[in-house]
Amino acid sequence: MEQLYELNLRDYWAIFLKRKWEVLLAFLVVFFSTFTYTYFQESIYRATVLLKIESSSQPSDVIFPGSYRFPQPFELSDYTKQVVSGPVMERAARELGWLKEGATKKEVEALISDISAKISAAEIEKSNMIRLYTYFPDATKAADFANKVAEVFKRMNVEQKNESTRNVRIFIEDTLANVSEKLKELEAKLRVLTTRGAIGLAVTLLQQITDLDRRITDLSTKFTEKYPPIVNLQEERVVLQEKLKSLPKEEFEYGILQRDIKINENLYNSLKQHLQTARIKEAEKTDNIIIVNPAIVPKTPYLPDKKRNYIVGVVLGLVLGIAAALVSENLDTSIGRVDDIESFIKIGVIGIIPYCTEYYKGEEKRDKGKHWFLFKKEEKVRELKPTYILGLEKSESTSLFLEAFRLLGVNLQVLFGQNGKIKNKIILITSSKPEEGKTVIVSSLGVIMAQMGYKVLVLDADIRRAHIHKSFGLKGKENGLLDILTGKISFEAGIKTATDIMLGSTSIDRIIEKPWLNNLNIVTAGGVFPNTIALFNSTKMDEILQYFRNRYDVVLVDSSPILAVSEPSILLPKVDGVLMAYRAGFTSRLALRRAKLQIEGIKGKNSLSGIILNNVTPEIGMTAYYYYYSRKYYGKEKEPSDKKTEEGGKDV
Repeated sequence: MEQLYELNLRDYWAIFLKRKWEVLLAFLVVFFSTFTYTYFQESIYRATVLLKIESSSQPSDVIFPGSYRFPQPFELSDYTKQVVSGPVMERAARELGWLKEGATKKEVEALISDISAKISAAEIEKSNMIRLYTYFPDATKAADFANKVAEVFKRMNVEQKNESTRNVRIFIEDTLANVSEKLKELEAKLRVLTTRGAIGLAVTLLQQITDLDRRITDLSTKFTEKYPPIVNLQEERVVLQEKLKSLPKEEFEYGILQRDIKINENLYNSLKQHLQTARIKEAEKTDNIIIVNPAIVPKTPYLPDKKRNYIVGVVLGLVLGIAAALVSENLDTSIGRVDDIESFIKIGVIGIIPYCTEYYKGEEKRDKGKHWFLFKKEEKVRELKPTYILGLEKSESTSLFLEAFRLLGVNLQVLFGQNGKIKNKIILITSSKPEEGKTVIVSSLGVIMAQMGYKVLVLDADIRRAHIHKSFGLKGKENGLLDILTGKISFEAGIKTATDIMLGSTSIDRIIEKPWLNNLNIVTAGGVFPNTIALFNSTKMDEILQYFRNRYDVVLVDSSPILAVSEPSILLPKVDGVLMAYRAGFTSRLALRRAKLQIEGIKGKNSLSGIILNNVTPEIGMTAYYYYYSRKYYGKEKEPSDKKTEEGGKDV
């Protein structure tokens, strides 16, 4: 159905009131599921250790002093990975006694796999710190393991750093020995050349030639080659070259040995210095990891977070409950709003009858023969109180329930009356399906119209489920409509009066107090007959209806549901007006429209005079306002001090 208006807060509140049990059920299911899950979930405790990574020296720092630096981000991530690495966890587990001596490789791998899921590490942003977490069902075990891992990681880091420093020291010692040996060999060769008369003259001549070349180059930038000083320098260079060529090869070897010896002496001295530094570093046992905050035994479990889970359960329960209410309302094919009904079937609502708990004795459950899984599907069956329909149990004339019928009576007076009065009209009241309150409406309307001064006949034509005799406390349904149709009794004999009501379950004293009962007659359904369709379709039925039409101002016919049986369809052409009872929120809109189409198909277009919306509660749609308004201003009932309104048979 097309949405003709937007829902406001009052509409949503009405929906939630109407679907309150669905909201409550969804809320309880979600909340208790959350509570049960939280209650039975194993408690997990979390212990935390805070580690700080300071600057560290690398092997190259010993060889190249001044290269100390703080760890870069990728280096800090390396520490984060190392602290939860397999070797650290294995060593910590062994020291805690979790691994027995001689444990197999498979046992070690199984334990490491188990505890690796219970430990994690994370860098603290914009710092050189790492936070280590352990998760165990035992709080003490979680703290012990966190501290042991931090301790082992710290020791292993020291061992790794010292191992690197030791390797550097060994490297320097080996290199120093090689340089010393080589230096000895070079010095021995130099001594041999000295015994042969080599004095290193070639080196001196080469140095002199190099000096001359430098001086010539400097002068050439300012003067030409014919400049006398340049010419003299070039001549001197030629003389030195001639001397160099005349030298023996031992002189050249002597110069080379002197150069190599000088280089190795410098390297030897440097290595000697670094060797002392490396020995000092090795003795320091470098450690750049600080345990800032050791783990303490946690007092409360980290998981489950009961407070958070319960809050989530409450919120989720409410959300799902509200969603269930809205979905149910959206899927509900029934109609509860006046404007919905009028816009859907284009028929006006002429009466709005509120639900009245005092109208019924109680509710008994009846098995419908269907089952939902292991449970029987049952429906509630209401039984009318035999005397409340007459208003005899309550003397208040302004009750909300009866006031609704007074308004309905006035509307019928406008709808079917001439010059403000109804005269000789037969009004049939039907419904789409059973349990929509036709009998309640017909009986109560008959009482109200009798109080209004009309001569009223209530005719029970619902022969399959007759209830009119119960509404007025009569002894039974015998000697009624079917008996008249079969000719067993006369027209007059089938009419029940105040005397018959008095002989029923109502005391004579209370009948006397209601003189307007003389305006009300009743014809019950009568006995049992196998072929009721033939009786309803007979000329005898036409005669009966015409007799009643001429004798009474208003004949109210309680008919069977139009979609359930055939009798109402036979009666439709014989009556002057048709009303349909619709129980709010009970019957689908499709059934309502089908009933309207069937009535109009038989009696003609616009033959359905109006809808009586029955069983209205404050939770149902637009009628909530009417209900609230009536209850607020007219719902407080007082004993009338003046009973003159009942005199003359009227109680308006």
